[in-house]
Amino acid sequence: MLTVQVREDYAAILTPLQESVDEALRRDALEKARAQVLELQQRLQGHEDKYGCSFDLFAYRTATDEGYVRRLDAAPVTQQWEGDLISWEFDVEELREWRRRLADHQPAG
Repeated sequence: MLTVQVREDYAAILTPLQESVDEALRRDALEKARAQVLELQQRLQGHEDKYGCSFDLFAYRTATDEGYVRRLDAAPVTQQWEGDLISWEFDVEELREWRRRLADHQPAG
């Protein structure tokens, strides 16, 4: 548990204080988590737009289809596909984690 200082004029208004602070922090955390989810979704959409498929399909095709990989290597816009694959996978995992965090902190009901 951390200690936070609250100005007295706020404390006088925010009664019961602990519940008010907890609710304010919960709302701020949810807002930040939603912003992170949105940013990751936008990055993932950029990869999907660039390669015309989902991460799972792209990972599968690059692992199993040599012709597909040759086409990626031949096109200047997709020659960096290996780096994109790594960052795409990281973003997929990060999105999963941020969605879990968001779900864990949603109000019940």
